[in-house]
Amino acid sequence: MSRPTEDARFPFIHRRRVKWGESDPARIAYTARFLDFAMDAIEAFLQDRLGAGFYELNLDHGVGTPFVHVEIDFRSPLTPRDTLETEVRLARLGGGSLTFAVKGRVGDRIAFEGKMVSACVDVSGERMRPVKVPDHFREKLEADAAFAAAG
Repeated sequence: MSRPTEDARFPFIHRRRVKWGESDPARIAYTARFLDFAMDAIEAFLQDRLGAGFYELNLDHGVGTPFVHVEIDFRSPLTPRDTLETEVRLARLGGGSLTFAVKGRVGDRIAFEGKMVSACVDVSGERMRPVKVPDHFREKLEADAAFAAAG
């Protein structure tokens, strides 16, 4: 579930409860799940801003968004008792790529921070070809890019 913030747009916050099945024998969230938490939040951001998640972008718009760079720093563990709030900012709106900054928190405690870059590709043919961010999506994302640039 995502929630609006004070300004209702910036920054975007995705809220979810950590589940028992996402934990490992140490009773904390399994390391690989942190990437899922970040990607779920980014997809919720895209759904909110563009009206389309990864699946719809691919099938309905012919635009794939494979992630080509991922970095995550782990700050503190998560448990199934935690409600995770992941902040998503569009750090950069490139010609054919989107750079996201993500920060997962439980209250004031930071659980993870990261940067993820996705490239836009045409998925209509047999081979994925790089393409520019479609103009109708770029227009919807410009305010987020300006917010990030302002700092």
